[in-house]
Amino acid sequence: MRKTSELIWQDAQHQVLFQILDEIAEPSRGTDILEKLQLYTETHFSLEEEYMEQLGYPGREAHRRAHDRFREEIAQLLQPGQVRDEAFMALISTFLTEWLTRHVLGTDKDLEDFILRSDAK
Repeated sequence: MRKTSELIWQDAQHQVLFQILDEIAEPSRGTDILEKLQLYTETHFSLEEEYMEQLGYPGREAHRRAHDRFREEIAQLLQPGQVRDEAFMALISTFLTEWLTRHVLGTDKDLEDFILRSDAK
């Protein structure tokens, strides 16, 4: 994956998220990878949300709502009784990768620009 942010911490975390999403599509992976995605996503989103709060980012409510939608998608995938065969996992990997790509190159870019203009890089 290409560089996603000029903020080293943000780019490094994005790279890990995309790697996890790639792993979801691997036929040999079990569904435990969805739990790994949920945990890492929460770590990443919490850090971004803390930056937004501490810096008074004006777009923080909309950004947090976007994070919450992603959290909800992952929570639904982890519901008991979900069929998680290879085709489903490949579809989920594609869907979540597309969502994350739009988020990283759109919503997160606005936050990145705000942070880079602040004194808290």
